[in-house]
Amino acid sequence: MMNEKTDAPKNIMAKIYTIIGFLIALSIGLLCINGIINDRMKYKDEAVQNVENTWGKAQTIGVGELKYFEKDKKDAITHSFNSTATITNAKAKVELKKKGIYEVPVYTVEIHQKGEFDINPAYKGAAEFKFKVSDPRGFIQKPVIKFNDKIINNCNSYKCSVVLNGEKQIPYEINYTIRGTKNLSFDAINTSETYLNTNYWVPEYTGDFSPVEHHEKDGGYYTFWSAPEAATTVDDKYNTLSYSANFINTVDIYRMTERCVKYGFLFIALTFLAFFVYEIINKQNKHIHPFQYSLVGVSMLVFYLLLLSISEFINFGISYLIAAIMTTSLISFYTYFVLTNKEDKKFPLMIGGILAVIYLYLYITVNLKELSLLTGSFGLFITIIIVMYATRNVEWYKENQ
Repeated sequence: MMNEKTDAPKNIMAKIYTIIGFLIALSIGLLCINGIINDRMKYKDEAVQNVENTWGKAQTIGVGELKYFEKDKKDAITHSFNSTATITNAKAKVELKKKGIYEVPVYTVEIHQKGEFDINPAYKGAAEFKFKVSDPRGFIQKPVIKFNDKIINNCNSYKCSVVLNGEKQIPYEINYTIRGTKNLSFDAINTSETYLNTNYWVPEYTGDFSPVEHHEKDGGYYTFWSAPEAATTVDDKYNTLSYSANFINTVDIYRMTERCVKYGFLFIALTFLAFFVYEIINKQNKHIHPFQYSLVGVSMLVFYLLLLSISEFINFGISYLIAAIMTTSLISFYTYFVLTNKEDKKFPLMIGGILAVIYLYLYITVNLKELSLLTGSFGLFITIIIVMYATRNVEWYKENQ
């Protein structure tokens, strides 16, 4: 009897050390899965880059700029003016261009921009008018430019030679169509207003200014930005403020799966804990072999591979549900048919319930973003309470009979 009392804590500690060893090994497996996710992200980035090279990169639409050169002096002095008030109307047609298994949002946008320059009337003679686009390869037609109420023909794409005749204010108008990929940005210089109409939902707005208004309109989506001169004044002349509409979701399936993997160690540990508690409180004194622990752990690792591979083809939420049901069913049936030999229905049902709660909790947590730490902390606290309650009657230094 004395040997039983002495051996019992040793057996329990041996099982704990074994479980810890498996958790360490499975953590290496999680790192490998994280590497696979990074590889898939690289493949997607390569697909996006390939589309960009043939279609056009992400475009930044700038305002008109006027340069005047004082050539009557020994050293030419350049005076540069940006449009003091700019109104841009953009109509973007967005489509998904397929590259392999990846779909990349591309767009063709019609730009109608009006602006005005306030200059010194003493400036007379040759000058240069230009406007900015980040990737000129996206032009699909020659821009139509009207400067000082006259159409300018002597232009090289987005640069035009003009003549100043002592005007104090000079209006301009630009019309062109350009192609781009992923996102569309607009520079905010002096007073800027931008109206964007698209046929495609905008998942995310970024940049230095949030939209004043954005909603569905006429079967599409409407966005309005307004940036007054007081808000666009910056001391750094090399830093231009802007605002953007991102047509590609920056938090994609790979980021979501990566977030899930970060919680992988915790949820595998919780599942092992459930099996371990079952071992020490069940009256029939059934023991789970270390190899069976490893099978359960590997099954939970495969969940992340299932999630990653399925979500590349269908919605992430549905993919998560399918992967969670497959993993939960596998472990529950294995528990019923192998670990309990069909003698105990309650424990397999309990394991299935625990896994269902774990995967539901994980899905909620990774979608909460800023609140994920809070929900994770409370979840762990509740788990500790449950374990304390379940093991309240365990006599750790006495073998269960």
